[in-house]
Amino acid sequence: MFVFTIFATYLGSAAALFTRFSDSSPIPSGRTAMLFLAGLAIAVHGGVLANQVILNPAAGIALSDVLSVIGWLFAVIGLFAALQPGFRALGGVVFAASALMLTLQYFAPGSAPDALSWQLKLHAMLSLLAYSFLAAGAILALASLAQDRQLRAAKVTRLSSLLPPLLATEEFLSTLLTAGFVFLLLSVTSGFVFIESLFTQHLTHKTVLSLVALAIFGVLVVGRRVAGWRGKRMLHLYLAAFVLLVLAYFGSKLVLEVILGESWG
Repeated sequence: MFVFTIFATYLGSAAALFTRFSDSSPIPSGRTAMLFLAGLAIAVHGGVLANQVILNPAAGIALSDVLSVIGWLFAVIGLFAALQPGFRALGGVVFAASALMLTLQYFAPGSAPDALSWQLKLHAMLSLLAYSFLAAGAILALASLAQDRQLRAAKVTRLSSLLPPLLATEEFLSTLLTAGFVFLLLSVTSGFVFIESLFTQHLTHKTVLSLVALAIFGVLVVGRRVAGWRGKRMLHLYLAAFVLLVLAYFGSKLVLEVILGESWG
């Protein structure tokens, strides 16, 4: 019942933000109430996750927990985007993605094979923070590619009215990229510090793919901040790095828990 209520609130927020309205106008009272409920749902959802996963010394982190945490982080990012003029449509997409994560939670393994120490939980939370910021950026990168294609074709569609100018979209993407890179760097560093025999626990592929993704995201951060990189080449490179990150984390966790019946860490 609890999860369904949270799911319905996130999905309702997405629907409210997708409703046709001027994106630069003040948020109507009905949508303000919906976003207020979303904020309450985020607070309750976060409190339950903290109690069940972070503060519980006997708890591990199952794939279902991962999806729930990502859903919560998506909702936080979605609420922030929804409150920014010009990015409410993005907020709707991210809220919808959050609802999708809670749906997938039901089809994922619900128990972790082993409890994790606080060090490994910290490493896992940093990984999830990095993934969530970079995933939201991937959604924005796809929207930017579509927006760029429409501008080059001189077409005006519904997408054009939902998104801010391309320069503003790319600037917001740069913010998500920088935050995601910082958390990914902290995650990789904590992995080397806290995880023993990192290359002998069925984690070689995860480690290598994460390092490659980290290097690409680092190059993009420097290129964007120092040289002002933008455009399709940067967006394609961003999406390629994100695919590597998805394979590194979810591919490894799925194989370990579902096929091998083990936990990483």
